[in-house]
Amino acid sequence: MQYKKDKERLNQILLSSKNIKNNREEILKLVPELSICVDCTQIHPNHIYNVYEHIEETVNKVDFNLILKLTTLFHDIGKPYAKVFADEAERFWGHEEISAVLSKLILKRLEYEDELISIVCKLIKCHDYKIIATAEGVSMAIELIGQSNMPYLLQVQTADLLSHAPKYYNVELPILRGVQVIYKKNFKDTI
Repeated sequence: MQYKKDKERLNQILLSSKNIKNNREEILKLVPELSICVDCTQIHPNHIYNVYEHIEETVNKVDFNLILKLTTLFHDIGKPYAKVFADEAERFWGHEEISAVLSKLILKRLEYEDELISIVCKLIKCHDYKIIATAEGVSMAIELIGQSNMPYLLQVQTADLLSHAPKYYNVELPILRGVQVIYKKNFKDTI
């Protein structure tokens, strides 16, 4: 019964708070697995926030939609477990897979529906997938994520990108915008 109440409160926060930073303490009580992200640094030129701050920034940048909010809340939860130091920076290779596994366990505990869990975990696994800004590249991304999930993926990737260092997103954002234009022009109406 408590997990159902926790789920309802988490949903309420995610779907009504314009800035989830104001709810940090409560979110960490509802989902204590996120606590490890609070002090996890990201010493890398593409990042300006620690892992938890980056998560908060990303959640705040997506629409008020439960799939988007849960995906962004958990998209980097696996980073502390994947962290290594290489090439003079902290790296998080494979964190997407770890994040998806942890997210599935958390969402199951909170009694979310299996279909929602499946979509959220698929988006988490693919959130760092580099989509090539060509019709073929977009088609490959649709094959990977599914046509109905493509709008979610594009929004998650945009929010995630905008929560990085400006010198990084200023280079990458035009590419992602190109992907969005190609998707809208060639694929959006094929759902």
